[in-house]
Amino acid sequence: MIARFTSATLAFLSVAGAAAPAALAQDGGLYPDPGAPDASFVRVIAPDTLSATIDGQDVDLTDAGVSPYVEVSPGTLVIDGVEDGREVEVGANMHYTFAGGTLVEDAVRDSPAQADLLLYNLTDRAGVDLYAVEADTVALQDVASGGHDGVGLKAPLTLTFEVRDGQETLAALAPVDLRRGTGTTVVVSGGAGEVSADAMTSTYAE
Repeated sequence: MIARFTSATLAFLSVAGAAAPAALAQDGGLYPDPGAPDASFVRVIAPDTLSATIDGQDVDLTDAGVSPYVEVSPGTLVIDGVEDGREVEVGANMHYTFAGGTLVEDAVRDSPAQADLLLYNLTDRAGVDLYAVEADTVALQDVASGGHDGVGLKAPLTLTFEVRDGQETLAALAPVDLRRGTGTTVVVSGGAGEVSADAMTSTYAE
């Protein structure tokens, strides 16, 4: 499901992007040019895991349990270090995330003019929303437990997000810088009693 914004919200985001500091135009962590024309990128999200192996390449995970993307060729590959190893099938020119034992096609637009905002709900909550405080709107709505959603936003801009379940605020994030040609990943984890959320710029293994 792709989030829908009202015309007023889109106007706000456009103005916010235009007003952001010019220094952000020189963004680091841009989507890389693949080494092969049909290459894809795969990463792992696994909270409480320190490292994993993607198609034979070892990667370290952040404190939130997110690995960098690894460039891979289309076909069958093995992800190890989580779920006791798993064979997965990947296509060409895609971004994928392996989370909760499932390989997910990421909602990445790979646009040099936009920022991709991605959310992964690793809680047992049936559905969570990502609420943009400054825009007073839901950026990503009703992301199911174990699910993922994403949206492309005009950038650069800075927004403050809250993770909500209906009217209940589950977690609040520090202001997030959304940069052109990059992806920002929000991981929501925890159980029914305590939910945490982390946001980070998506990275790529060298």
